Amino acid sequence: MYIFYLIINNKIMKKFVILNVFILIFMFFYTNNYSFAFADDKYYYTYEVEHLFTHCLLAYPDIALAKDNEMQLHYNQDCITHLEFKNILKQLYKNNYALVDINKCFKVENGKAVKNKIRVPIGKKPIIFSFDDVNYDHKKLHLGMIDKLILDENGEIAELTNINGKEKITYDREFVCIMEDFIQKNPDFSIDGARGTLNLTGYDGILGYRTQKNNKVNRDTEIENAKKVVKKLKSLGWTFASHSYGHYHMKKISLDNFKIELQSWKDEVGELVGNTEVYVYPYGEWEILDNTGNISKKHKLLEEFGFKLFCGVGMQQFYSYLPFDKSIKEKTLFMDRKVIDGFTLKNRTTALKPLFDTNVVYDYTNRSLVN
Repeated sequence: MYIFYLIINNKIMKKFVILNVFILIFMFFYTNNYSFAFADDKYYYTYEVEHLFTHCLLAYPDIALAKDNEMQLHYNQDCITHLEFKNILKQLYKNNYALVDINKCFKVENGKAVKNKIRVPIGKKPIIFSFDDVNYDHKKLHLGMIDKLILDENGEIAELTNINGKEKITYDREFVCIMEDFIQKNPDFSIDGARGTLNLTGYDGILGYRTQKNNKVNRDTEIENAKKVVKKLKSLGWTFASHSYGHYHMKKISLDNFKIELQSWKDEVGELVGNTEVYVYPYGEWEILDNTGNISKKHKLLEEFGFKLFCGVGMQQFYSYLPFDKSIKEKTLFMDRKVIDGFTLKNRTTALKPLFDTNVVYDYTNRSLVN
């Protein structure tokens, strides 16, 4: 007690004790990964995030879902109409969801991706929205989707579609323009300027431009125009991920061809959109372990090419580390994505209910063309 009395009454010792108390408090909270808004009580911090994805929209559902359209059944099953996408955004906003940048959900430590807590405004729930196969390939031209994303005369993102021989410029038929308009009207739908992620292949170019190597006609011009659109998208906050080069099946492609695939994407797509650490498996088919229970050579190749976060497909929220086997110390950060398409809107209403009401979203009028 006497020693304590001397410490309290010694000014130097008092300052020393107070300083060390603050240091101990700081170390306690820091080492235990506590997240605080400190003086700012407008935000909370979380690892948890929903991830939705869909494909390019049915911009002209009367064409896309017409009985004489060879893609009708495929479109009806795997895509959503532009009206459904607009309804989804309204429902998500009503249910307090807001966009976050997928790249802010992880960080790299010792060469591996680990979860990163994201800052979210109080009252909001974070969500990622990504879009697969944004190339507008030849097979789908003039069958109900737009032809390409362009810059209009004012340098703004627009949609170009050739309908019955006439080029039509629009601003409300594809997800980029629709989301930009929605965020302009509802800026709190975007956290820190976040937009969506475009998951690109390369076999038939990107964004409607024939940038692939086998284009011997006007590849240089197409690359130049595609770069302008990419630059604009990036300036708005859109990000890019690899969705493979040729949209292969992971289990079927050989190791040699897989390496060629990765190099082709890097050379023909990565050169246009920049580096990305996000890999989105085609068809949601992923492979981390081989048949012997070891890290597969294909997965090692993916990591060698710089990919850190890997995305599959699943209707249950999953954002964690694989493989589960505790004896394997080398872990991979994996994120599942809920698919939003004609099938899930009709058959996965319960799984989607926390996000939006499918009955409100569903485009009954246009989808009745299929029946």
